[in-house]
Amino acid sequence: MTALAGGTLGAAVAGWEILAGKSVEANPFFSPAITTAAVAHLGDERVHLAAPEVGGRLLALAPIISTRLGRIAPAVSVWTHRYGPLGTPLLDVEAPDEAVERLVRAMAPKDASTAILLFPDLPLDGPSAAILRRFAAAEGRPVAEIGAYRRAALRRGSSGETPFRLQIERRRRKEFARQRRRLAESGHLVARRVGPGPDLESAVMAFLALEAEGWKGRRRTALAADPASRAFALAAMLRSPQGSVTIDCIDLDGSPVAMLVSFRMAGLVATWKIAHDEAFARFSPGVQVMLEASEAWLSDATVTNLDSLAAADHPMIDGLWPERIRIGVLAVGPVGGSPLFDLGVAAARAEAEARRRYRAWKHSRGRSRPAEETAA
Repeated sequence: MTALAGGTLGAAVAGWEILAGKSVEANPFFSPAITTAAVAHLGDERVHLAAPEVGGRLLALAPIISTRLGRIAPAVSVWTHRYGPLGTPLLDVEAPDEAVERLVRAMAPKDASTAILLFPDLPLDGPSAAILRRFAAAEGRPVAEIGAYRRAALRRGSSGETPFRLQIERRRRKEFARQRRRLAESGHLVARRVGPGPDLESAVMAFLALEAEGWKGRRRTALAADPASRAFALAAMLRSPQGSVTIDCIDLDGSPVAMLVSFRMAGLVATWKIAHDEAFARFSPGVQVMLEASEAWLSDATVTNLDSLAAADHPMIDGLWPERIRIGVLAVGPVGGSPLFDLGVAAARAEAEARRRYRAWKHSRGRSRPAEETAA
């Protein structure tokens, strides 16, 4: 294991950037720049890097941390955080089975056969989960899913020749178009995309300011509201490799009324954070920028999948993106299983169900709030 003390990374692990670009499943949050920024500003000294190599070639990688399954059973978990809800480990696409086996050994180097391993925020029906299940079956390890939910997603070409906007329910589509026309009547409306180049830093600062001026700022959940999350956001957006950060904007008379930050890795685009000017909330500017960005990404032949990173039953994105991916924790038990693993799974599932019920209760109380306010 490699320590990430003080947030220094780096080049400490040769081939990390290469592996991130050719993994079985892409994960921009496990890129060198974003992982290092997260550990430096959101993590602590307990976070380490499992990065097994063979012959100088990096086969797999994931940040990991010691924890307890269901607050009962000692376990080792892939480390994720609230600003990066995607825990897919990086696995060499040319040797996926060996990559998983080596990753497991690196996660629990003292005795992998007795370890309980957790893979949170994992696409449960994706190829990485399938490889993990195959490995577990071969070793006689039990596997359990915990807290699974359905998250809005898009796949390029999955709806045949049907244009993206025509997949949206007709009544909603007409209302969004009306709102766009009304917004355009307020001034000169321009949709633009900011990527690598001299405009990126100013767009990043404009996004942080716009988010802080809205309801997230009032609730102290905006990225800029806390020094740690602000530092993480700046590092993640400004130090990521060229082309992996994009900010979509809708400007009115030269000032942004909505902005969307996305991270890209290989064929995956993760729409990360969205902000809008509340003075124009009646025109759904957050929806407008998401529509623009979605169409732009789907027209890019190098993009295959889009992940909203949104919570279950999200009031805005669920009405725009028709597809869903199952996300949750994949727990892999020790060889032969154990009563402690079973007890930990039961406790963790009970906790997950309690959280689900609480979120459902909060959602029912907040139904009167506009979707713009509840956007990610």
